[in-house]
This record gives sequence, C-alpha cells and structure tokens, in this order.
Amino acid sequence: MSTAKETGFLGKLPGALPGLALLIGTMVVIRLWVEPWMANAVVFDQKGWLIKVTHLNYILLGIIMGMLYRNVLFGGKLPEIFADGFRLSRLFIKTGIILLGSLYTVQAIVKLGALAIFLIGGFVVLSIVMVLWLGKLFGMERSMTGVMANACSICGVSAAVATAPAVEAKATHVAYAIATILGFGILTMFISPFIGHALGLNDLQYGAWVGTGILNSGQVLAACLAFNPNVAPGTAVSVGEIWNIMRVISIPFAVFAVTVWYWAGHEQPQGQRKSLGTLLVEKFPVFVLGFLGMVLLTSIGAFGDVGIKGGPPASATIKMIRDWMQWIFGIGLVGMGGYIDFKELRQAGGTPLKVGLIVGVTKYVLALVVVLLIRDYLVEI
Repeated sequence: MSTAKETGFLGKLPGALPGLALLIGTMVVIRLWVEPWMANAVVFDQKGWLIKVTHLNYILLGIIMGMLYRNVLFGGKLPEIFADGFRLSRLFIKTGIILLGSLYTVQAIVKLGALAIFLIGGFVVLSIVMVLWLGKLFGMERSMTGVMANACSICGVSAAVATAPAVEAKATHVAYAIATILGFGILTMFISPFIGHALGLNDLQYGAWVGTGILNSGQVLAACLAFNPNVAPGTAVSVGEIWNIMRVISIPFAVFAVTVWYWAGHEQPQGQRKSLGTLLVEKFPVFVLGFLGMVLLTSIGAFGDVGIKGGPPASATIKMIRDWMQWIFGIGLVGMGGYIDFKELRQAGGTPLKVGLIVGVTKYVLALVVVLLIRDYLVEI
C-alpha cells in the first residue's frame, strides 16, 4: 500500500479495485434488486409499505450497508484490501457535487437572492460565536475550541481538518471534533426526512432547512436524497446543495477568522502567521471551482436545456448526467457509511460532545424555525 501512496492516483488504482468493486456491487444490488423488491413487497396488506412508512431508499440503504460492513462484518476496521477503494468514496461525492452544477444556471443562482446569502452567513457567524463562548464557559482548550468552531459552523470534517494546523490542534482534537460532528450528523441524516414529511415541507423548504441546519456536507447530501431521491432542478438535493455550497465557500474566511482569534490569546511564534491570501489558496475547496465551472457551462447551454420547471424539458445529455449523479452519489455514500466507526463516535464524550450538541441542536432547530417563518419568501431556482 505504501508504494501505491507514493505513485499517486494511478498507482493507487489497482489496490483500490477490490474496495471499489464492493462499493459498486453493493449499490448495484440495492438499486436493481433490493429497492424494487421493497417497492413491490406487501406488508400489513399494503404494497410498498417498507418505502412509504420507513422512507428507506437506495441512499439510506447504502449508508447502512457501509456502516454494517465496517462495524459488524469487518469488526470495526476496514480490511487493507478494501481500504484504498473506500478512501475513493470522497472522490465520488466531490465528483457528484461538481456534476450537480448541471442543475443550475447563473441566472437561477442570482435569483437565490440576498435573503438566502444573509441567512447562510448569519448561521455561520452565529455558530462560530456560540462555540467560542461555550468553549470559554466550559474551559475547553483553545485549539479544541477553534477546531469545533469551524466544524460546527461550516461543513464539519473539511472545516475541522482545514482549521487544525492553523490553531495548533492535536490529532485527538480533530478526532473529537469529527466524531462529534459525525455522530450528530448521522442522527439528523436519518430523522430529517421523517420530520420533513411530517411537517409537510416541500423540496424547497426542506432543502433550505437541511442545507443550513446540518453540519456536514456529505450528510446534507444524504438527508436531501433520503427525502427525495430524484436529482433535478427544484428537488431537495438541488436546493440543499446550493445552500451548502455557499456555506462551503466561506471555509477560508472562517479559518482565517478563527486563526486570528486563536493567536490573539497566544504568544505568536515568529514567521508562523499565515496571510489571508495564503489561507485562501491553501484551504479553498477545489471541487467548488469544478461546481462553478459546470454552472457556467450549463448557463451557456453546453448540455442543452436544463429542464427547469415551466421551461423546455431536459435534454438527453442533462438526463444522462443526472442518472450518473444518482449512481455516483449512491456509491460514494456506501463508502461514507464505511467510515462511520461506532468506537470513534463513543470517543466524543465530555466537553467537546456537550458543546457540539448544544450548538448543533440550536442550529438545527433554529434553521427549521427560520425556514418556516420565511417559507413564503424562499426563491425557487
């Protein structure tokens, strides 16, 4: 395995094939056999009861299978033969997000408006301030507080990893933050579709809520597809991801703000402060550029008609891209389930868990309340 790491992506590919085969094979079985069987099975004299009542679909089934592989079948650790393949699951998810750009045009994003931008920015700032205050109140280590602040405010794992070196966080700090975020995110990922259906939310309202209220990008995606597995303009995933993308774009600015806060309370070693320009280059998520590139190509009609409600139907190319996205997301989310380790989640005890839960629940509930209050002002894109 070490040789593969030294030879880059192409060098890793042969070693990743067994894991990739397991991820792809799992999603093929779920989509071609398990999901159709659930749709036709008669339970309590009702055809399709398993899907109508439990709201299980290929996304949630894939995540559950990934969790079962790691925690039950493999005893808590992915075998080396499958590890490289599962590592590529993040590449699948980021590739899918890039392709999601085919759902939007520049004109549609502009329609999103100042209200959405103000709301997303407001929640990012509110979350950072809450964590910094609670960290001081509970006497949490300053570096642990810094990592938690960005993990809770932007997009969970990526933000925690991006912030760690800037605030001198230990590996255990990052592990605690990630375990807390993932633990809370898993809960919201499974309960959000039930809450959304129970409250009668439409795709626009639901996407705006989870795109703001759920902490981790992958779990926003999973919660949206669990609510409505269709991928098209106006569906939950198209709304949730554009709100989430706008939040992800703020990563370098949030990292810089927390870094300034951290060093303001420390004697600063010579030559270690990084400029905003350096942080922008080092921390900006590259897949966002790919997403924006797809938006531009879609806007100039490179793929044909998008299929926006009230307009011409989607072109054959757009339909093909959306079909790919469903498979790519499904395969990637089986891999994400394989990274949910029950033992690591138990490590998130003590103060970090307390702070993460307070901020996470506040953000999750407050986002729902705000979306319900402004539901008539949300702009459909």
